[in-house]
Amino acid sequence: MSGSPLAIGERRLVGAAAGLTVLATIALYWPALGAGFVGDDFMILHRLRGLGHAADVLKFFRGEFFEYYRPLTFVSHAIDWAIAGQNGRQFHLTNLLIHVVNTILVLLVGRSLSPRPLAGLLAGALFALHASNNEAVVWMSARFDLLATSFALAALYWMTRGGLLNHIGAGILFFCALLSKEAAVALPIAAAGWSTFRLRATTSRTVAFILPWLVALGGYSALRHLGGGVSAVGGAGRLPKLAAFMFCLGAIVAMSSERWLQIRDWLRPRRSQFAALGLTLVIALLLAASLSHGRIGMLAREKLAVAGFAAFYLVSPVLAPGESVFANPTAPVAWIVGAVALLAVGALISFLWRRLDDDRYWFLGALLIATLLPISALTEGKRYLYLPSAAMSLTLAVVVAELHGRTRRIALWIVAIALAISAIQIVVRVEDWRWAGRMTAEGAQLVDSTLAPSCGTGHVVFLTSPVGTRGVYSHFYYETFEVPRGCMPEVFQVVVRVVRVDTPIEVTWDGPDRIVITSSRYRDNFVLSHDLRQFDVPLRAGMQVSMTTPLGHVSAEATASDARVVLHLDRQEQQGTRFFFYADGAVAPLGQPR
Repeated sequence: MSGSPLAIGERRLVGAAAGLTVLATIALYWPALGAGFVGDDFMILHRLRGLGHAADVLKFFRGEFFEYYRPLTFVSHAIDWAIAGQNGRQFHLTNLLIHVVNTILVLLVGRSLSPRPLAGLLAGALFALHASNNEAVVWMSARFDLLATSFALAALYWMTRGGLLNHIGAGILFFCALLSKEAAVALPIAAAGWSTFRLRATTSRTVAFILPWLVALGGYSALRHLGGGVSAVGGAGRLPKLAAFMFCLGAIVAMSSERWLQIRDWLRPRRSQFAALGLTLVIALLLAASLSHGRIGMLAREKLAVAGFAAFYLVSPVLAPGESVFANPTAPVAWIVGAVALLAVGALISFLWRRLDDDRYWFLGALLIATLLPISALTEGKRYLYLPSAAMSLTLAVVVAELHGRTRRIALWIVAIALAISAIQIVVRVEDWRWAGRMTAEGAQLVDSTLAPSCGTGHVVFLTSPVGTRGVYSHFYYETFEVPRGCMPEVFQVVVRVVRVDTPIEVTWDGPDRIVITSSRYRDNFVLSHDLRQFDVPLRAGMQVSMTTPLGHVSAEATASDARVVLHLDRQEQQGTRFFFYADGAVAPLGQPR
């Protein structure tokens, strides 16, 4: 009985453990308050500098940001700016608080899915301490994912509560999620899944159930187009995703009125046939990726890489070697990992096949589709998996919590070990974020002190510049140099991007107009550019590159162990230019030629 002393004691124990999970999350991420700003953060700060009074936040609803429309998140940034200016601790504190709120929401949704209190606790812990979520929690620019997930989870929780007000409230919260980031756009699939599978509603009731979500989606699309000047559907490139969204939503609505039970009964005896079909599809994708050099092969490689990226970071408590594996989605290792991941997913589905009678797994499947569909072509950042990690945590929690006997004990030990490893990964990665913040701030201060007392003038060249080093964002932009005194150089250019990993780098003058960049223990981590804007020429081992740039001629070559880049400067470009380079984890000035 739910009111028995044993059940009450279990709930109290789980409640105490949930409190400890929240405290552990705060403790692990608290050092991130000192992480400072990196990468795209400075573009956001640049927009915040233009705020004069409270009403100015309305401009975020009337403009786009790199073809995105995310005004509500910018309002949250504006609140931080009003409280503390460009003090990074305030921005990171808000991120951490949102992550704690999201953890509690995942726990509450987990409790609504299972009669076992342990399910909610496991879901909350798996989400809170998910190693790959460090990017969303620590990086200020990932507030978009944090806030969208917060409103999305709140919408899902209100949806599970029932009642007309909660029904309408869920649609409003979904609208707020969309205004935070478009990653929540496919959630009506999950809402339809709840009505069809959990409530076993009729088709008309299911349509009525998802109507507030569709109204919110329509309102957002109109506001995005009319207010933000952005395509209502995100441009022609997103039409395949829109088609997939409509298909999935329509299919789930079509399964309402308990028609899904007929599909379940048809599927139940056909596990081996579907396993063979899945294996055949994976083999076909591998063959297309390996042998086809046209559009079909490119599409196969992309989808395999995305599958590997998502599966690895959603399940693995260890972050390495993911960053190097998925840095180049077209590389064979990326889509081979994807094929293995798809086979593993197929094995899990085969294992859960006997649970086809459980409507919760049908709903969780719909939720996973809803969270993964918007990112089905993205492998750039782990922040994209923040909302899907909530769906994955809920699924794993329900599975583990309802195991029995020895199997359950083994599963709980595996979860405990995974959480411990994830916690260690978070500690290490938070320190990497802190390093990136210090390095960026010190580099910006160095450049600004060199340009002072002038403001808004000067030609700055980074001969080498870090990008994504140590698995965190460490880009330098024009706006990066605005923080010390509100000034940006008139011209800022980069010759070589150093991506992902640090290697020993030495930069020297070899004559009055010749600069040599060398790297020992080279790891294919240099990227060059013809125009010093679009960096699209990776320097691979065995390559020789020769190109003309706005600064002068660049020649480069790499072997299996070393790389050498030579810049022959135009005399005109050299006049008044200040050169810097990144090496050994810091930015340093290049002295005058001898």
